[in-house]
Amino acid sequence: MDMIIIGLALLFFLGHALNWFFIKTKIPDLLLLVILGYVLGPALGVIEASDLGKVGEILSTTALIVILYEGGIHLSAKDLLTSSLPALKLSLVGFGLIALTGALVAYLVGLQSPVISALLGIGIGSTSSAIVIPMVKPLSIKGESKTILSLESAFTDVLAIVIFLGLVESAASGNYDTGKLLLGIGSKPLISLAVGVASGLIWAFIKKKFGPLISMAFAGEAWALLTYGVIEFFNWNGAIGVLALGFSLANLDLLPKFVRTHISAIPVSYNDLSLLSEITFLLRTFFFIYLGILIQFSNVQVVLMAVFLTVLIFVTRYLAIRLLFSKEKYPRLDAMVAVAMGPRGLACAVLATVPLQKGVEGGEWLQSVVFALIPMTIFMTAVFVSLAENDSLRSKMSKLFMMYPEASTQPTVKPAPTSVAKSIDFKDDV
Repeated sequence: MDMIIIGLALLFFLGHALNWFFIKTKIPDLLLLVILGYVLGPALGVIEASDLGKVGEILSTTALIVILYEGGIHLSAKDLLTSSLPALKLSLVGFGLIALTGALVAYLVGLQSPVISALLGIGIGSTSSAIVIPMVKPLSIKGESKTILSLESAFTDVLAIVIFLGLVESAASGNYDTGKLLLGIGSKPLISLAVGVASGLIWAFIKKKFGPLISMAFAGEAWALLTYGVIEFFNWNGAIGVLALGFSLANLDLLPKFVRTHISAIPVSYNDLSLLSEITFLLRTFFFIYLGILIQFSNVQVVLMAVFLTVLIFVTRYLAIRLLFSKEKYPRLDAMVAVAMGPRGLACAVLATVPLQKGVEGGEWLQSVVFALIPMTIFMTAVFVSLAENDSLRSKMSKLFMMYPEASTQPTVKPAPTSVAKSIDFKDDV
């Protein structure tokens, strides 16, 4: 017990030290946390995922929920209107390219069955919301670009989760129902979005009517956990719902005046945001160490396949960015960062375990490849971000991005302040 207490204390100071290191060097602290988790786990065997039991899974899921909730609170409606369509295009093109090419590589090079090949391509199709959202916030790119990349990570999570799980169920039962799969893709995200927005309105109403009774710390975060749990209970997408919850709370000022009279004008106060910032910081510190503990390198063939797929992920992202990011609108730094934002995270790790649990042949191979691929993509993201943020290093990559201007050719329009930002002044330092 004493070592656990000491570990928790060190975790707090370590997280802040690495965050300071990231600000100074632009080397993402997330990568260092994953490396630390791998060293303590698979490398040295000091701790294993099984040692944490269900607590590890619960805390990692809680971290994901709080990170998405905090990310939604910092989305303005104006940003969403201008960025949702570009984000959707990037999600569809980027996801489609890596899903198709990844499946072909698994089938032709990895000599896997068509089902496992398709599952691998789809499973590595989503960028990690829990990595992208906190990583882009301190970067020196346009606000619109940050919103596009954040939304893309949420959209690709939906695509990967829904298609992957539908295909796994079909593979396990031997019944491939394309119509049912397409229906699931079309309905679940929309339902989750609607429930998330409704949850935000309900919470604002509760804050108005029963504010003194629920003014305790962590109430907003607990409501986000409740929203996520309810949505997941009905087999919808909790990640989209929580993101919509945070977004609705940040944009209540857009509602008609007769509606605003019945809800709280400030559903997220300065104290709430300060607490949320610290909670998010601590949970994501644990989250990425736990992710490092889950990593596995089983054999040379698996590692080589993971390396090849990692390179393929960023090559396809480069092609997608070249296709969709206009040189008249986006500067070189934004294009470089957009290409760099290809890390895979917990969603990929969780999906990778499903085929093996369902008894799908080749599931163990798929899990090993994805677990080896995750830290490689995070490492590549860290390297590319460091190159892009450093002026001298960025020039060394300029040949690949010569079509983009060094600086934006258009004046940057500051996003409209959200209802939260109008009422308080806070630092975005998570």
